[in-house]
Amino acid sequence: MSMVLLRFMACERHALLASPFVMFAPLMLRYGYEIRMYSLIPFLSVLGTYLLLRAMREDGMRPDRRRSGRGSTALRRIADRRWWIAYAIVVALGMYSQYMMAFVWMTHVLWLYVALRRHGHARRFPRMLIPYALAVALYIPWIPSAVGQFASSALPPLKETMNLSELTSVFSILTTGFDAKRLTSGMTVALLAMLAVLIAGSSRLRDTAGSTVRSGMEPSAARSVAAAEDRADSGRAARHLAFFAFVPLSLLLVFAAVREPFTAPYGFFTIRYVCPFAPFSYMFLGLLCSRIVLGTRETGAGGFCGKATRFLRRWSAWLLSIAVLAGGSIGFAFQGNYIYEQQTTPQTARTARTVACDADNAVVASSEFDYIESLYYFRSCVNYHFLKDGEVSTRGGYAPLHGSPAQVRHIDDLDTEKVTYLVRGGEKITETRHYRIVGTTVNGSNKAITLERR
Repeated sequence: MSMVLLRFMACERHALLASPFVMFAPLMLRYGYEIRMYSLIPFLSVLGTYLLLRAMREDGMRPDRRRSGRGSTALRRIADRRWWIAYAIVVALGMYSQYMMAFVWMTHVLWLYVALRRHGHARRFPRMLIPYALAVALYIPWIPSAVGQFASSALPPLKETMNLSELTSVFSILTTGFDAKRLTSGMTVALLAMLAVLIAGSSRLRDTAGSTVRSGMEPSAARSVAAAEDRADSGRAARHLAFFAFVPLSLLLVFAAVREPFTAPYGFFTIRYVCPFAPFSYMFLGLLCSRIVLGTRETGAGGFCGKATRFLRRWSAWLLSIAVLAGGSIGFAFQGNYIYEQQTTPQTARTARTVACDADNAVVASSEFDYIESLYYFRSCVNYHFLKDGEVSTRGGYAPLHGSPAQVRHIDDLDTEKVTYLVRGGEKITETRHYRIVGTTVNGSNKAITLERR
């Protein structure tokens, strides 16, 4: 879908050169393989952006066309607005998938207003809000569930505040897959070198963009006009992608600044929240590099040194950026399912392989959250439980566990000879009269405490 959007915004050559930046996107790879919504929401955000731009282009090609009179049927009116209707459906689907998508759609509204105002069509802006009203109507059935989820959160406490250090980590994770605290000196040098060649290449591109048409260096007027149009289209596309990439992050920063005082001492931000608009960052970087490749003129002395210099001027930004992204993607093969907020890898699969589950040994997760998180790895365990003293809420993410036979109110309620108690981080086991601790196994952030009946 990113290729389709890039081809629509710029051209096929730019889309082909920028496609590896999406393929080797570390953050997309990290969360794309999870059995959650994080592979769906980037697709919906890119698809929604394509539908928005396509609808705007269709309206621009046929501005304010009258639909009354002869030959104006309801079916024809629906066909004329099909792109807006499709966009409204995708907006609703995005909100059904993940609430952070709201920042993508708010960015679209801002972009619509800026684009209409720039072209002197600000009066059309209220009419452009009709698709969002349709999306809200489609979303109404889910609103009671959304209220219940916000009132009964199923998330663990988030301890990250969205400050300057966290923003730096966002950039480093997007490019290398490692947060700022774990960046090595070599990675830091590679990032700084990548920024340097991008800035240098972009500055040269601005210089040549203005001089090519003025000096008539192109062999024909047609080629000169085509090159100028290509630079204009790709430059406009790069500005739009930068808007779609950085404005949602800015809105998220403002939202976090308002909300975090009410969630103290815990923060609000987690790196997963960047997933809906991360594809635009990679497309922007790819398009920036493709513009340097296609917009740098072949000038300079001949010979090997001259050819090498010209090659580096054109391709150094593209090659170095791809190398950094590819290195970040390969790094996940070694760090695995790393949790940035806890700075650890759970190793739940390894823990499940070392735990026996049968009629004589019960496996008990310390909370509903840990029970759900580890359920996949203990799916064949018929004696798998979670510890909860009170009633599980009937609303929110834990509602399916209300009244579940898997609930155990206290470990002493079990009648097995052994119990394996699963905890994470620094959590402690509750005191028990019938069991005593005989061993502990640690795998990453997971801790399996073995108890035997006294």
